Amino acid sequence: MLKRQRGISLVAVALIMAGLTAIVMAALFSMKKERNLFAEGADKLLKKTGADAVVQKGTQAVQPAAAALRRCVIDGKTVFSDTECAASNPTTKKVVVQETRGIEAPKAPKPDPAASGPQAMRDKMIEKATQ
Repeated sequence: MLKRQRGISLVAVALIMAGLTAIVMAALFSMKKERNLFAEGADKLLKKTGADAVVQKGTQAVQPAAAALRRCVIDGKTVFSDTECAASNPTTKKVVVQETRGIEAPKAPKPDPAASGPQAMRDKMIEKATQ
């Protein structure tokens, strides 16, 4: 007599794995396109005003003579701006700009004139030996 196994069926495991694969693929696409598909999907599901409304409010609220640089998230992308990021946007953070000159590559040392003499002699010796 055959006994039935207990636990999840093979069909349920396949559906769970398909769902998990879809979530991982959405995460990879989000990283590639530099967008947050999960936040966009949540906005659509919850019928929030969306990022477009935040951008419109932000551009209206920002004063034209703003000197501070701000960082915020617009359309799922991180933006550094002094005009598009408003104080009303919850992701806005002030950024302190530090002027740097970057990293300078080390300069190559000049070859020693004494080192080039024996090298030329060595080349001549190798040439004689190969003939």
